Amino acid sequence: FLKEMSDRGYINQCTDIDNLDKLLSKKRVKAYIGFDCTADSLHVGSLMQIMILRLLQKHGHQPIVLFGGGTTLIGDPSGKDSTRKIILKKTIKNNILGIKDNFKKLLIRKKNKAIFVNNENWLGKLNYINFLREVGSHFTINKMLTFDSVKLRLDREQSLSYMEFNYMILQAYDFLELNKKENCVLQIGGSDQWGNIVNGVELIKRYSNNQAFGLTTPLITLATGAK
Repeated sequence: FLKEMSDRGYINQCTDIDNLDKLLSKKRVKAYIGFDCTADSLHVGSLMQIMILRLLQKHGHQPIVLFGGGTTLIGDPSGKDSTRKIILKKTIKNNILGIKDNFKKLLIRKKNKAIFVNNENWLGKLNYINFLREVGSHFTINKMLTFDSVKLRLDREQSLSYMEFNYMILQAYDFLELNKKENCVLQIGGSDQWGNIVNGVELIKRYSNNQAFGLTTPLITLATGAK
């Protein structure tokens, strides 16, 4: 899997590529990619992620497709100049149905078939105080301010809502939940997700001492370099 990823130029960064290579050589693993539910169909920017999910299946691993039914209510600040428009829950549910239809046409292998999950199932049940005590205590404001999704907005003196600021903690919690429930050991995403993914890897280690990995890919961009 990693060799073909490398040969195709799909690898941007990895938290520990040597140990990930050893693990993937020894056994089949579960890996996940998360998708925003801001529209009822995927766009070309998701193409590389879909190709990677197919590669996972091809090499005997099991992909997990995470629909951000919960995190889409917040909005990912990565690569954005302003706060995303608030989307109604009903709209998000309809968007998930549309996106799932995309995947049904693309991830068709019956062997090691894709697992579909919706993070609203666990994020929607969180007790805010308990979440801050049990998960929020593992994050420092100092470090969160260094990640591009936050730093770039602040450097440009553009507003960043407290709601968006919490997004990276929720994404890290997604990885922790999938590690516990599905034994998922790898999160993959675009290069703009690096900070969020690293947070998830570190949260799993602090919370359970399990080893997890993060892998990012180059973004599909316009000629200007914009996402």
